Amino acid sequence: MKNKLILFDWGNIVESHLTGFSCKKAFEDLFKSCGYTGDDGVYELLSKYKICEIPTIEDFEDTYNKIAKEFNFKATYPEFIKLYKDIFDKIDYYEDVAEYEKSLKDKCYIGIFSNLTVFDKERLDKQVDLSKYDYVFLSYEMGCKKPSKEIYEIINEKVPFRPEDILFIDDKQVNVDMAEKAGWKTLKAIGLELDKIKECCEKFINEENK
Repeated sequence: MKNKLILFDWGNIVESHLTGFSCKKAFEDLFKSCGYTGDDGVYELLSKYKICEIPTIEDFEDTYNKIAKEFNFKATYPEFIKLYKDIFDKIDYYEDVAEYEKSLKDKCYIGIFSNLTVFDKERLDKQVDLSKYDYVFLSYEMGCKKPSKEIYEIINEKVPFRPEDILFIDDKQVNVDMAEKAGWKTLKAIGLELDKIKECCEKFINEENK
């Protein structure tokens, strides 16, 4: 009987942040397409806007107006939405990692746990078919994001598993550290380390039979 859950981060686990057309490159192209002409890295500058915690497209418009003012955008909000989806659809992802994740369904429950915007879910669904996952926890739907203590507590309350029966795989140490504080087992890895991910998952799953 399945009684364990493995949660996978999205960015840099399934979706590429290091090779090919990355999320960071997508944001840079998006801002240029909207009219931004600066040289500063926009990916880092966006953190203050908490875009991964905005729950709806309608709510996002107020934040967009602030971003547009700061970065001198020429695009209207509807134009921004279309550009976002068109550009982010080009982001590369590791198909072998996604297929491995889904291959675990016979052995355990699987889920995605990631900081993403309201515009991203459609892309994920096209790439990996989210219905194949037992749980999908996205920050914009939860109103908070990693590594806040709150988001881990919400998941602990929502799932029928003991914290020690949850394995979380993420590429950022701060997110892994908070997961450990929530009582979860963890692995810090990136999608290019699939063998490392496989070894950890198999060990975690097999422990339940001991």
